Amino acid sequence: MSRSIYSQCLFRALAVGISLSLSCLAAQAQGGGPIRLLVGYTAGGPADTAARILAERLGTELGQPVVVDNKPGAGGQIAAQALKAAPADGSVLFLSNTHTVVTVPLTVKNPGFATAKDFRTVGGVATFELALAVNPKTNAHNLKELGAWFAAHQSESAIGVPAPASAPELVAAKVSRALKADTVAASYRGAPPMVQDLLAGQLAAGVSSISDFQQYHQAGTLRILAVTRSTPLLPGVPSFAEAGLGGLDNTTDLLGIYAPAATPDAIVARYNTALNRVLSKPDVQARFKSYVMTPAPMTPAEQMQRLAQASVVLSALMSESRFVPQ
Repeated sequence: MSRSIYSQCLFRALAVGISLSLSCLAAQAQGGGPIRLLVGYTAGGPADTAARILAERLGTELGQPVVVDNKPGAGGQIAAQALKAAPADGSVLFLSNTHTVVTVPLTVKNPGFATAKDFRTVGGVATFELALAVNPKTNAHNLKELGAWFAAHQSESAIGVPAPASAPELVAAKVSRALKADTVAASYRGAPPMVQDLLAGQLAAGVSSISDFQQYHQAGTLRILAVTRSTPLLPGVPSFAEAGLGGLDNTTDLLGIYAPAATPDAIVARYNTALNRVLSKPDVQARFKSYVMTPAPMTPAEQMQRLAQASVVLSALMSESRFVPQ
């Protein structure tokens, strides 16, 4: 084969390859192959629950199957790193809480990703509040009474949190300072074991999402004293600000969807439109509310603004508690 004929064949092969790549990208943008929705936690938590509420309805809206792919570990870092390495064609998305995309980059020295650099916001999904709950043995019905209990029981001065270097740990530290209590944060590997110790009286208090405490609060086996923002989903429970402790409003956790940084605008816009349509449906809203989560449809820009607000608040809490990134 002559050099000129070889060059022509090579050029045609390259042209076909580029054409096929563009065709695949267009097919993904218009509907086609399955979408893998990464979740950085095991089944049962708020992120996994939200992903499973969304998957079927979002798949119907897009005309593409959406498959939940749990990659638990390291506070969501494993799933986040998988998104960073994923192709930017819309085939892989990440449903994450604020902990992974905001708190981890602040509190961990080398998380393996940078949210603003490696990800694109696709849209908000839902918010859920953090709560301070106590075992009834404390007889505490408000923060002042909890402070008095800690003062009288200094050998039981731990406040449980579901993970180290997390927003609940920073909230617990602020509560401790406000109560002038010499408490320590007892970090667990997830909320379930922490809640079990709280129910058993091994812990006097704990900070986690409302959904971790709600059923026990309703049953009277735990008592929620305050939440980051008051919510009709938990009537009668004050916000921390209403209870006399300000500065925690923007620690409300936001579940959102993220894509690799190079994902084209057209794909992000299409997914955002579909997501917001799904979140507007009454049955979907009712399912989120049954898990004490509030649907939070928003634009990618609004989502990014919420992350920036959370970063400011959490950075201030880290400074107050002299928290050193680990």
